[in-house]
Amino acid sequence: MKKSLRDLCGQKQVFAPCVWDCMSARAAEACGFEAILLSGASFASSQDGVPDIGLISSDELVRGTYALAQYTQLPCIIDADDGYGETPLHVYRTVKRLAQAGAMAITIDDTTGFRGFERWFYAMRNLEKKIEHPVVSRENWLSKIKAAIKACEGTPCMIIARTEAKVEFGLEEAIERALLARENGAEMTLIIGISTEEEAEIVGRRVPGWKMWPDVMSRNGKPDVTLDKLNGLGFNLVTCHVLEKGAMEGMITYGRKTLEDRSTVFHDTRTMDRSVDGLDDHLMHWFREEEEYRSIITSLQ
Repeated sequence: MKKSLRDLCGQKQVFAPCVWDCMSARAAEACGFEAILLSGASFASSQDGVPDIGLISSDELVRGTYALAQYTQLPCIIDADDGYGETPLHVYRTVKRLAQAGAMAITIDDTTGFRGFERWFYAMRNLEKKIEHPVVSRENWLSKIKAAIKACEGTPCMIIARTEAKVEFGLEEAIERALLARENGAEMTLIIGISTEEEAEIVGRRVPGWKMWPDVMSRNGKPDVTLDKLNGLGFNLVTCHVLEKGAMEGMITYGRKTLEDRSTVFHDTRTMDRSVDGLDDHLMHWFREEEEYRSIITSLQ
């Protein structure tokens, strides 16, 4: 039986990579991760070939969530942005559908329809002082959080209240929003834009309960903050973007070599490290799947 994210987070700190489809979810399983996050940025790129600027529809997200939830035993966290609408009713419908599709956790944030993850993310990492990144009012966002929580009733799905107010208004405003979200029933809070040990300590001290650390990263070969440090501060869910670069680099390496050699010898003779679960296990997974489907078809004939 699939574990809920709530159960996992109650037992340990969960470290989860971002994914975008069933194959990337399979890679996460093979690596040994215990949960995955369907990233809005990665999903937008894979589905429509567009940046994370709000063009993905709720229907596309529900389909992607259902595919993942049916395929993998890992609990799926879904990045649902602003809930795909301006009103609490829009959010209620979106969250209800995602929970029914199999989501184990859903992030609802306070962004507007005018998003631009790539633009402000790189500006933030380059330490630019002022980045235009509008968010809705506290009241608007909290009404969405309450609607989302209501939509999850009777399911194993939980709501992660995600605020991006720090980017525009600073850490103090983001902390106030996180505290209000907790007061209104959010099981976990998430402040986008925190990246240092100092900020981790401030948020850990000020914001009670479960917290998510988004997209742990590093500078000059050194992690911004260690997972052990975050765990001690109440950040029991940490995510990362690593599979995207791995997938693209691998595809380009194999593709260029094949084109250069005008044959598939490089691909066909290359094996992964047999000391860890790798390609052989991945292929055997597909063989087992095929045999299961064949047995079902045979039993119905």
